[in-house]
Amino acid sequence: MSYRAYSEGYILEKDEYLLKIRKSDETGRGILGSFDTGFFSKFTQKGQLPKAFDEWGTNYYNREKFPVYIFKETFRSGWKLLSWRFGQSQNWAKVIHPDGFTLEIYLQQFLEIMQNNTVINGEIQGEFKWQDNKLVKNEGV
Repeated sequence: MSYRAYSEGYILEKDEYLLKIRKSDETGRGILGSFDTGFFSKFTQKGQLPKAFDEWGTNYYNREKFPVYIFKETFRSGWKLLSWRFGQSQNWAKVIHPDGFTLEIYLQQFLEIMQNNTVINGEIQGEFKWQDNKLVKNEGV
C-alpha cells in the first residue's frame, strides 16, 4: 500500500488524500469479511482536517483517534463491489479498493458504472480511481 504518515502543515498534491484506516479486527464484527475500512478526505477551505474526518472512528468508549496518512490515488484495476447501504440523504456502494480496504461511493454513480462498463463477479473491468465519493474511469486506456 502506498501511504505515509501525515505531518501537520503538509500540503496535499492534486491526487493526494488524507486517509484513515480502521483495521477489520478493531470493529469486532467481520460481517462482510475481513476488509479494513478506509476514509479519504481533503482539507477544509481553511486548510484544516474536516471535523467528521478528524473524529472518525472515535466513540463514547474509544476516544483514541486513528492515525492520519497521506495517500496518492492513481488509476488502477481491481475495484470490486462488496455491499451497499441506504442512508437518510444518500445511498452508498461499499467497494473494495485495489489496495485491500473498503471505501464508499455514491450508489447512483455505481449503478451508472454498471450500465456502461463490464462487471465480472463484482469486479469492475478497467482502470478507475476514487475522487469525491465517486469512481472516475481512466478514459485513456
